Amino acid sequence: MYGEKVANARPDELNYDQYEKKKYDHDIVRVIPGHEEVHKQIPRLLLGINQKKPKILELGIGTGITADIILRRFPKAQYIGIDFSKNMLVGAQQRLEPYKPTLICADYATCKWPIENDVIVSVISIHHQETDRDKKKLFKKIYRHLAAGGIFIFGDLVTFEDKNTAAFNEALHFHHLVENASSRKNLTEWAFHHKYLNCLAPVEKQLQWLQQTGFEKVRLIYHRYNTVLIVANKGHL
Repeated sequence: MYGEKVANARPDELNYDQYEKKKYDHDIVRVIPGHEEVHKQIPRLLLGINQKKPKILELGIGTGITADIILRRFPKAQYIGIDFSKNMLVGAQQRLEPYKPTLICADYATCKWPIENDVIVSVISIHHQETDRDKKKLFKKIYRHLAAGGIFIFGDLVTFEDKNTAAFNEALHFHHLVENASSRKNLTEWAFHHKYLNCLAPVEKQLQWLQQTGFEKVRLIYHRYNTVLIVANKGHL
């Protein structure tokens, strides 16, 4: 089902895979710095999409939090969401039932994707690609599967090239976890996840990789601690 292991963890190795949808949705908003702010930005980034039925592909759809925001804007979109966690997809199916998206249980790094997408989006997921090489390879795959003029909306956890900046933002991220975790168990789970399961790459390098891949315009839209939102535009032919 998963093919070659590119993500650094199986779904059953991630603490949230066994969560009920309600608990996951509550926790993810609280423990990821800037989660709400990132999602408030996304509708604005879609203003240039003129089609009533755009083709949208989401990598790591989870329980459908991001998809729900996008589908409110484009309820007739041809929406495909991929996630390697069956449990997460059950939550997504429940949340997105009115929109009837196509949900696929697979490792998005290795499975086939539809081509000519108007939008590809991934929020808090790509940092589980284990190496820089894996991330660069995924960016190239994203570029190939976007239509001319398409956009890649990329929200994720990152680090920084400057060690002082990296240490400062890492400390703020953990402070945010301490302030917002609902219990000691909850704090331990998410702190372990961030310290041992996340494979963060410097945001400066990732912006460069996107540019080298061929994206015409790459912008850092939002930053809070280890959380960023990037948008990359594929040029028109």
